[in-house]
Amino acid sequence: MTYATYSEFVRSADELPFDIFRARWLLRPECNNIKGFDPGDLDHSTGVLQDLYNEIRCPISSLRAISGLSQKKFADRFAIPCRTVQNWEARGGCPIYLRLLIRHSLGLPSLEELLGVEP
Repeated sequence: MTYATYSEFVRSADELPFDIFRARWLLRPECNNIKGFDPGDLDHSTGVLQDLYNEIRCPISSLRAISGLSQKKFADRFAIPCRTVQNWEARGGCPIYLRLLIRHSLGLPSLEELLGVEP
């Protein structure tokens, strides 16, 4: 999967309901390189897409819970105003690029690795 396709994949997961996301990606040949994706088993491949969709849409509150930090310490660590973290947790809206950067900083599996993006 190229970075352009990766970017499209991540944006569509972040913006679309799962049913539309799945319909858009399930039969695309670019997905054949995703770890665990099997074009011959659509039920299994749907599960793989669901797992990736959930990883991409992981709310900031879950990322903070994984970090084990309070809202204040989390905000300080990532130089985000504490009120912003509180708003994101209450209402959502944390930009996808920040969630991906925070995932990386926390040592969580890289989406690039899961999707097979070539450097």
